[in-house]
Amino acid sequence: MTGKPMFSNTALVAWARDVGSDRLETDSLEEAIRPLMEKLRLPKGLVSSMTGIISRPLYPTNFPPSHGAITASEKVFQNFDRNLIDLLFSTSVGRDYLEPSTASIIQAALGLGPKVKSLDLGSACLGFIDGLELAALKIEAGLSQYALVTAGENSRPLLENTLTKLSNPEVSIRTFFKNFASLTLGSGGAAMVVGPAHLHPKAPRILGLVSLSDAKNNHLCRGDFNGMETDSAALLVAGVSLAENTFAEGALRFGWTPKSFDVIVCHQVSEANTRRFSQVLELPWERLVKTYPTYGNMGPVAVPFAFDLAWEEGLIKPGHRVGLMGIGSGLCCAMMEVQIPL
Repeated sequence: MTGKPMFSNTALVAWARDVGSDRLETDSLEEAIRPLMEKLRLPKGLVSSMTGIISRPLYPTNFPPSHGAITASEKVFQNFDRNLIDLLFSTSVGRDYLEPSTASIIQAALGLGPKVKSLDLGSACLGFIDGLELAALKIEAGLSQYALVTAGENSRPLLENTLTKLSNPEVSIRTFFKNFASLTLGSGGAAMVVGPAHLHPKAPRILGLVSLSDAKNNHLCRGDFNGMETDSAALLVAGVSLAENTFAEGALRFGWTPKSFDVIVCHQVSEANTRRFSQVLELPWERLVKTYPTYGNMGPVAVPFAFDLAWEEGLIKPGHRVGLMGIGSGLCCAMMEVQIPL
């Protein structure tokens, strides 16, 4: 980072992930909608060839979104004192109920005390990065010491509803492709603790972030647990354009170049989206951590999940600059720089 960092004393001090206990192969998914695909004369293997997704994890149908976040958080607390937490964000797209907040359910399940401020923070697939940003701002201002940012997504109900809809051979090809993005979804959970860097000198430092929005395109992807309809082609164009502009903001503010980051951790929908993102921003393909083939689109869980996976596999090393990047329905885009101390 050649420009002045936004944050001087904030770090990622602990993190963990959880993954759905079941696994759905893309071949099995296609078999469930084979009559429709045959009627529409769509070739076998279309879903895997268009998305690059071989399989995706799923939780059981009645598994609340909070449970993935809770499980990941309990893994975090195996090595971090939960009593130090004073702020909790739940950043999931899915929620257990409209009220109370899913954050309050997570707080109670984790045994966090009454001095913890907890709330839901929603921004589609971008929610987790936004949670990290707001936690960092609170910590830098001296208003919080340690924040727990969580996400848990159970995509199975939405996926099953989509497969039920597409099992009707009378569905049009337009409806098929409006529901196509729903076939990419996977399930999992993630949790990260953000805290003061001076107390954790070896922890990854959060240096800065840029974000932009394109709210006029909020109609390109809309959904609930009954289903999700997406104009995938228009969303790809608008999303990548927004990402290009966002990266340009990072270049102006922090001096970013396409090769600034040693490792790039980004929210992923499919291979096509990820490749286009890489090509337009001129980001080296080999530096992107790729989770879509076996995890699919995990929503806001994707970025922290991929970070933990890359850390575990030794892809992130001391001295590395790591980019956390995401595009969310709305549209919104955020990119965060994390520095790994030597």
